[in-house]
Amino acid sequence: MDTTPLKMRYLTANFIGLATIGSVFLYAVVVEVIKRYLAPFSGYAALTPDQVQNLKYLLVALALANFFLIKWIPRILGSRSVEQLMTVAIITFALCEVVAIFGLVLFLLAGNAMDFYTFMFLSLFYFWFFFPKYQDWEERLGT
Repeated sequence: MDTTPLKMRYLTANFIGLATIGSVFLYAVVVEVIKRYLAPFSGYAALTPDQVQNLKYLLVALALANFFLIKWIPRILGSRSVEQLMTVAIITFALCEVVAIFGLVLFLLAGNAMDFYTFMFLSLFYFWFFFPKYQDWEERLGT
């Protein structure tokens, strides 16, 4: 099998992955701008500390569930063709990014930037852990 189309698709997936990682850092810029220009920022929702804590627990549970969902995506969607590998990679990137969005939502509602940064670093860990490797793609396709 000619590996040129595989290599091109892999490079495209890498670019998409790097762009989604970049968006996570863009969220950090948004958090810092809001913190600076709306100081002291206490969030847009008038939540009680108990409500914030419950929301945080819910989002942490969803973030951890994302880990297992990402691990199952190749089994659910399959990875026997280049198109399937691309689809799995893009869905994986989106699920990794969602974790940072959880943190952004929590920050916008409650106003604690540390909550965002916790979810951001978890998101970046997911990107690092699940980022596709070319050798894995070759093994899955048997090339």
